[in-house]
Amino acid sequence: MSANGFVTNLISFLKTARHLWGRCPSCGTPFRLSDAAISSSPEPPKDWLRRLQKQQERLDDWEGELGLRKSDLDNREDTVADRERDVRDGEYRLERDAKKRVQEILRSKTEVQALIRTANREAVKRSRATLLGKMLERVAPCFRKFYYDPRDMRSICDPVDYVLFDGLTIDRRVDHIRFIEVKCGTSRVTPAQRSVREAVEKRRIEMEVWQIGDPRIPITKQLSSSERALLEARE
Repeated sequence: MSANGFVTNLISFLKTARHLWGRCPSCGTPFRLSDAAISSSPEPPKDWLRRLQKQQERLDDWEGELGLRKSDLDNREDTVADRERDVRDGEYRLERDAKKRVQEILRSKTEVQALIRTANREAVKRSRATLLGKMLERVAPCFRKFYYDPRDMRSICDPVDYVLFDGLTIDRRVDHIRFIEVKCGTSRVTPAQRSVREAVEKRRIEMEVWQIGDPRIPITKQLSSSERALLEARE
């Protein structure tokens, strides 16, 4: 019999020999040889212990990878903390410099007076520009380039300057109704004025007539005695 055949027969015998016992050299616990994983291969048997070892190896690899990731996160947290500290330091320096500059300005009367004069001049310029613009808006219907009859204009000021009833004065018949806004200088159309223009362009314009009281009876007769007395006293 060959050596391989002998080993094979011996392993087969030990796996079936339930009357043979062994003792663990580590803990001293007895066990049947038939319960042991006996193999002639140089590699350990693929049993549950080997699977546990492989799982442990994978866990060790994952633990090492997690350790690297944690180290990377710690480094990033340190970087973020450094940047936050730099931002706080920068804000503190800006606030300190601003306070210092304000104190210097307050101590220098000539600089304060120069700033006040400059602010007053700017305010006067803005006030003059506003007043001039409003004056031009009021007299615009009288300009030669304004080809509508000024008498047909009605000033409503807000949200637009004028409503034109074209033909009202001469023909006593309105041909067109226009909303007119006069702009001067760098002034621009406001959102409210744009909404008026949009309503006109989309023809969202209507006219309503409200009737108060009975149209067959004079209004003075529809009032109570106290209301008539008050109306006659005003007249």
